[in-house]
This record gives sequence, structure tokens and C-alpha cells, in this order.
Amino acid sequence: MVPSTYWAFEQAVLFSYICFNNQISKIMKKKAIAAVTIAIFSLFLIFTSGCKKNLPITDPNPVPENPLELTVSNSFDWKTTREIGLEVTGITIPANIKNTLQVKSTDEVKVFLKNQIFMNQDYSLKFTIPAYETEVLITYGSIRQTLDVTTDVIYFSYLSE
Repeated sequence: MVPSTYWAFEQAVLFSYICFNNQISKIMKKKAIAAVTIAIFSLFLIFTSGCKKNLPITDPNPVPENPLELTVSNSFDWKTTREIGLEVTGITIPANIKNTLQVKSTDEVKVFLKNQIFMNQDYSLKFTIPAYETEVLITYGSIRQTLDVTTDVIYFSYLSE
């Protein structure tokens, strides 16, 4: 009985070896087909993309060499800044309080106007800001107000609104 068990074992090992080799050869065939397909596709791309003519590039809107040759709409505004009026309304107080009024960018990097004024007097001032600014920060001592500059005149009051 021992020789027949050994023989069965040998047959099982031989069968699994044949099956395993058969699976490996199938996998190898699939890899080889994939590699050949990729190589053919790559060569096709190389040959088809390499045959283009170098056509001259023409700009539909060429930049003139002389700035006087530019064509610009009559409504175009060449200004990069604009003038804003500031109306400050004084308040009635018993003392003459004088402090610095500042008009700055909202990020407080640029100062557009800096002036010493009395709190009990009205003032009309003009200053220039970049055209892209839409808001300014006005400070007077500890008073801080952010105002829109969508019009040519802005109004500042010491009393919070």
C-alpha cells in the first residue's frame, strides 16, 4: 500500500507542475502581446506626430512698435488714479481736540491722506487713490471706519453710524 500512495503523490506533484507551467506560459503570452501592442502604438504616435510642417505663427493682433500707432477706443480711461473728496463733519465738544486723520488702504499698507485736524470743525479735503481701490479705512485716534469709494465724495463722521 505504501508504493501506491507514493505513486499517487508523484502523480499529484507532476499534475500540479504541468498546470502551474501552463498558467505561467499563458501569463507570459499575455505580457508579450501587451508589450508588442504598446510598442506598435508608440511607434505609430512617433511617426504621425513628427511629420508636421513648421508654419509661421501669425498674431491676429500684432503689437505696434510705436505707441502712437495703438488703436484705442475713445471711451478708454487712461487714468490709473482718481481724485476723491472727503467731507468731515465736526462735532460740538467743550475742548479743542486735535488728532491725526488718516485715509489708508483697507490692508493699512498705503496711506493716501494724513492730516492734523480739530474734532470740532468741519473739513473738506481732496486726495488721490489708485483707481482699483473700492474701499478706504479712515482713522482718527481710536476711531476707525471703512468707507466705500464708489462715488467721488465720501463722508466721515466721528460718531459711529
